[in-house]
Amino acid sequence: MEEKKQSLFPFPTVREGQKEFMNDVNRAVEGGKILIAHAPTGIGKTVAVLVPALQYAIENDKTVLFLTSKKSQHKIAIDTLRKIKERMDLSAVDITSKQSMCPRAVSVYREFYSLFNEFCKREQKNKRCHYFMKHDEGALRRIKGEIMHVEELCSWCTTRGICPYKAALDVTKDADVLVCDYNYLFSHDIAERVLEKLETGLEDIIVVIDEAHNLPGRIRNNLSSELRMKTITETARGIRTTNREMYEYLMQLEMTFKRLTREAAGNNTHEIRVERDFLLDEVETVLRRRIDAMCYTEFVDSLRHIAEGFEGNASSKHRNGTEAVQRNIITMADFFDSWQTEEKCLRIFSVAQQHDSPTLFFKLLDPSVVSEPIFAKAHATIMMSGTLCPTEMYADVLGAAPDRIKGREILLREYSSPFPKENRLIVVTKGLTTKYTKRGEDMYMKIAAKIGEVAKYVIGGMAVFFPSYALLKTISSYLPDEVRRRAIVERRAMNKDEKNRLYETLRDDFAKILLAVQGGSFSEGMDYESNTLEAIIVVGLPLSPPTLEVKTIEGYYVGKYGAEKGRLYGYLYPAVTKVLQAAGRGIRSERDRCIIILMDYRFAQYPYKNCLPPDFNTTFTDRAEEYCKNFFKW
Repeated sequence: MEEKKQSLFPFPTVREGQKEFMNDVNRAVEGGKILIAHAPTGIGKTVAVLVPALQYAIENDKTVLFLTSKKSQHKIAIDTLRKIKERMDLSAVDITSKQSMCPRAVSVYREFYSLFNEFCKREQKNKRCHYFMKHDEGALRRIKGEIMHVEELCSWCTTRGICPYKAALDVTKDADVLVCDYNYLFSHDIAERVLEKLETGLEDIIVVIDEAHNLPGRIRNNLSSELRMKTITETARGIRTTNREMYEYLMQLEMTFKRLTREAAGNNTHEIRVERDFLLDEVETVLRRRIDAMCYTEFVDSLRHIAEGFEGNASSKHRNGTEAVQRNIITMADFFDSWQTEEKCLRIFSVAQQHDSPTLFFKLLDPSVVSEPIFAKAHATIMMSGTLCPTEMYADVLGAAPDRIKGREILLREYSSPFPKENRLIVVTKGLTTKYTKRGEDMYMKIAAKIGEVAKYVIGGMAVFFPSYALLKTISSYLPDEVRRRAIVERRAMNKDEKNRLYETLRDDFAKILLAVQGGSFSEGMDYESNTLEAIIVVGLPLSPPTLEVKTIEGYYVGKYGAEKGRLYGYLYPAVTKVLQAAGRGIRSERDRCIIILMDYRFAQYPYKNCLPPDFNTTFTDRAEEYCKNFFKW
């Protein structure tokens, strides 16, 4: 690492592996390359990427876009930038979604961007938003000169009577780094506005994607939606007396859902494929049945207009019911609008048990149609995560492979953990599994008993992560009384405050045992401080049931990459990534110690074992409790 860059490093020492990562980042930004980095917790990814990226950006008139998927990662980035600013002159802006920063956004606006955006544009046009109308040069100077967390920026701007979002965007053209959500680059409409404010093109942007294992799913979800028949029915009832015309349209669409339900029953299945044009034609047919017929686009616009008309029209006595109808109308408008996309999507009608009503949904099959053009144009891209393994898969899935982006070198790197190896012990249990063909009361009792045996010897906090809420509930009913007395349980419908209270209970009382799910907030979004977890049990693999959706995605990748890669990319790796995220909650610093018990014998077998990172040295045993006992030196 160059001496100059090392002098800008804001910590006393550079960790093992961190120097190597910084050198690779430097190569990427100087050479206009794409770096895909599996960098385990502890390397210090954030500072290692920001120092060389910022140094190059400032010297070469580029802008760094640091993209995150969670607010907690915003905080880490801003705290790191504040430390770097002590050694170099830089400007940084932290920004989240437009509606989350708005002082006037009510709950329904925070939930539905489309409704908020129309409200915001209308208020600006009619000059009714005093926050937007006010200009404050003093405020802009402070935002340019001081690195502020987005919460601080919003609070301070609101007290000054100015729009926080507008103020943040107004200074982005002078910023060296913009910390923002994935959508600021991977949502076309938002990206256009941001690049316009930056007064630059993608060729002058250095893209840094934090926790990049989340990016394929986020891109898919951005172009995915669902519509339940009960949403149509409840909305029709809600507007029956106020908009008879729309009521008639919706009742006809309900008949379409009922016809699809009969078709599925006739085929003896819970799911059937639906073509894009089927719904477009169905809606157009319904709309043509009236003399004053409207087209599909006018139908969507009419729904939005009806939703906007609900604002301020309900008395407090009826407000909850009115907001429910409004939410349903917006849901339908957004669904019908998005359904028109011509991107390759799977489109399915389902009457399966996981849906409480017949449901029509679609999901983008290939996220690379969104990400590949961005990576091809950006000056350089760094994707990083502690579970970006295998890097080759993410290069393929996101369209960052050498055969996809001509003339652009792709660097695939997997770094080793810098933490002492003796601080982490990984055990795979014999005889236990959540494999579908092996499930049953006997297996559930064995898993519960083994959890109880391990818990006897754990000194410190402990978490058990299950593949689903259903298995959590079932297996926990067989847990020994001692474990059940100590258990604190994640529930599906928990809000943010309830999750924080559960975490605080675990942090403050080491006797507690957290029961949670893989892929949930406690296994991915939570950063456990001060070695809160000293034992983690990951029960089974969260493999998706063989639904039509899962089969379609797997089949798509089989067709694109062949049978072996197709199954890995479409089925196995997404599940293993959730396992690795859960397993990684224990060790967050060089002083932390944790035993990780993978409670499924498949982790010791091909192909599952090959999906684990190279530094996952496992021990296969039916005496996990003995290893736990020795690990804590009882």
